[in-house]
Amino acid sequence: MGRVLRRLAQGLSVLWGSATLVFLIFSQVPDPARAIAGQNERQEAMDAFRRVHGLDLPLGQRYLRFLGELSPWGPHETGWGLKAPSLGVSYFGERPVVEALLEALPATLLLAVTAMGLALVIGVSLGLVLAWRGDGPVARAVIGLATLGMSAPSFFVAILVAWLFGVVWHDMTGLPPSGGWRVLDPFEGPQVAWHHLILPALTLGIRPLSVVIQLTRNAAEDVLAQSYIRTARAKGVGGWRLMRRHVLRNAMNPVLTAASGWFASMLAGAVFVEFVFGWNGMGLLMFRALEAGDLPVVMGGVMVVATVFVAVNMAVDAMYGWLDPRVRMK
Repeated sequence: MGRVLRRLAQGLSVLWGSATLVFLIFSQVPDPARAIAGQNERQEAMDAFRRVHGLDLPLGQRYLRFLGELSPWGPHETGWGLKAPSLGVSYFGERPVVEALLEALPATLLLAVTAMGLALVIGVSLGLVLAWRGDGPVARAVIGLATLGMSAPSFFVAILVAWLFGVVWHDMTGLPPSGGWRVLDPFEGPQVAWHHLILPALTLGIRPLSVVIQLTRNAAEDVLAQSYIRTARAKGVGGWRLMRRHVLRNAMNPVLTAASGWFASMLAGAVFVEFVFGWNGMGLLMFRALEAGDLPVVMGGVMVVATVFVAVNMAVDAMYGWLDPRVRMK
């Protein structure tokens, strides 16, 4: 229980630090009212814009107001108590930021979960095979391709994959070069376009796949050199039963650590992939908001990514104890 409370306190500290850093960075932006309204807008209209968004308040009051809106506890219509955290309203159309993010977040989560799932399943399997088979031409070729995939820029890979599989080989694959995560069926209404997910998920998963292959191979080789593995082999345990029961669980800790960081970075770093494939997710929303100067949407997106990062790390920390009993003992 004490470990859970400590991790929760650490997570809340990270969120508070992220919120403070985001607020301080964006508070240095030149007057948004002047930038959005233009040079010829009347002073009365700009003053009204500043009052609506709290830009006329001193920096300290704006910071406290920002934290108060994020807090799940505070004043509401009937008094003090639990409330829904608020991320403010957009500078354009006065739309709540939470509403805009909730509309875009499912697309990015679907893309990130699929890409990370592919990377883990394929990467762990290949890493175990390479560790079991040892060094050789095939292993060196796979590691070379993994290194190449890890170093390739996302925007270049996205354009290449869209062009090859969506244009050049379209007759064989039947995959479109771009498309959103939902399509409107004339009879059944909005439907998830699963065939639109394949290419962006493949593109987004290439870099974590490369990392998972190498981490799994290295960790599995270290486990195979342990004395308890020799004891298990002496007792007649071998083949994939040995890999599944004794190697896999003990080699997964570094893989999970890397996967948690990659998953959180996918939510913020999928901008190029979403832009190339027309995948209307949170990355594309934040890019367009930053381009237009819609700072509340950008700040809200950063806070969502920070919250997901903390939640994923807490979940991975809990999985460590399940995978490795030595962590539970510590």
